[in-house]
Amino acid sequence: MVNVFEYTDYREYLKAYFEDRKKTDGKFSHRWLARRLDLSTSNFIMLVMQGKRNLNAGLCLKISEVFKHSVKETAYFENMVHFEQAKSPKEKALYFSRMADFRKNFKIDRIEDRQYEYYTNWYNPVIREIIINPALNGSPETISKLLQPAITPTQVKRSIELLLKLGLIKKQNNRFIQTSSLISTGPEVNSVAVVNFHRAMGNLAVEALDRIPKEERNITASTIYISVSTFETLKKKIEDFRKELLAMADSDKQGERVYQINFQVFPVSKAYKSKEL
Repeated sequence: MVNVFEYTDYREYLKAYFEDRKKTDGKFSHRWLARRLDLSTSNFIMLVMQGKRNLNAGLCLKISEVFKHSVKETAYFENMVHFEQAKSPKEKALYFSRMADFRKNFKIDRIEDRQYEYYTNWYNPVIREIIINPALNGSPETISKLLQPAITPTQVKRSIELLLKLGLIKKQNNRFIQTSSLISTGPEVNSVAVVNFHRAMGNLAVEALDRIPKEERNITASTIYISVSTFETLKKKIEDFRKELLAMADSDKQGERVYQINFQVFPVSKAYKSKEL
């Protein structure tokens, strides 16, 4: 049978369950399922699978009853529905973390969970950069003191373990080196993880105004009035500049310190045209 814990998209789970059960249960159909769920529309679940309808809490419970979910499967399925239908990144993060906890209990290891964990803590990308310094010898105690703000050696150790599992670093000749491995997941999970990462780094940028001496940082801001077409050009220039910075960092073999560079462009007014006034 289809394992609900192997899915993060409840619509995909419903499709897989439906196809699998039809192979062994001749009476199982959208019409039969609609009757069992007390639905007036026989194709409602099909519309849900297609993303044209959503599920509510009551229907989630009924589906779990028909599918004979256990208590934990029922809770996981409900969180999966909430995750997909959540409106804010904060809500999505909450439900995804709950789903990941369920899968840990069932020893289901998914790349989405580990990438989510990678972006949840701001220091994971930092440790990936700093650990290549051979003088540090991969020491969690030393690395924990170098980070700003400092974290515990235990946090560093867990981060190194995660980086190794993800294939983002590897040990070679008693030292750590970065790999060129890329981690790819579904766009939904990736979006939640990256939003959390940007939020954490944004908070660190704000804290840096008080925590980091001004001669060791560069934080500037500009407020500009431009058209949408100029905005698109601006985004392209920022992307080109970001690539240039990455190339500079890659060619710099005398690294001494890890820096975080944030690019943030967002509207602070609504758009309007003269004819609307």
